[in-house]
Amino acid sequence: MDTQSFRQTLAQFATGVTVVISGTGDLIHGMTVNSFTSVSLVPPLILFCAENRADTFQAILAVRRFTVSILSDQQEELSRRFALIGPQHELFQQTPCQSGIAAIPYLSESLAYLDCAVYDIVAAGDHHIVVGQVDQLALLKSGRPLLYYQSDYYRPVSLPPD
Repeated sequence: MDTQSFRQTLAQFATGVTVVISGTGDLIHGMTVNSFTSVSLVPPLILFCAENRADTFQAILAVRRFTVSILSDQQEELSRRFALIGPQHELFQQTPCQSGIAAIPYLSESLAYLDCAVYDIVAAGDHHIVVGQVDQLALLKSGRPLLYYQSDYYRPVSLPPD
């Protein structure tokens, strides 16, 4: 099995799209994540996978907190921008944000957000599985989710309208 076959096979599974943010002060980092899922109701746990060298993952290791913003189908451009590697200072200045519990921002125009403390981190190949305990959450607006399917953004027509 080669990596291209692995990617093509997994691209058959549609996922939601989120942005995970962590850091403090001027050292805030965010990344687009589609490996997000719920884990447990009691305690309320979620997880996502982060590439080992990602700046956001390094910030999570340092701060032990992060936010997750669940993107709407109107936020494809934000998803693309947070997927890029490089300085993000201007990106946060141009993006409507609010602060969560530990002053870590979340994207205030998203469908929902979760503010989490690290519950566990598990090494898994070139990524880590980050499990977070949800300390605060909110539905921010109604709308359709942004989905990722077959290596592209997707907006299914069968979902109910906004």
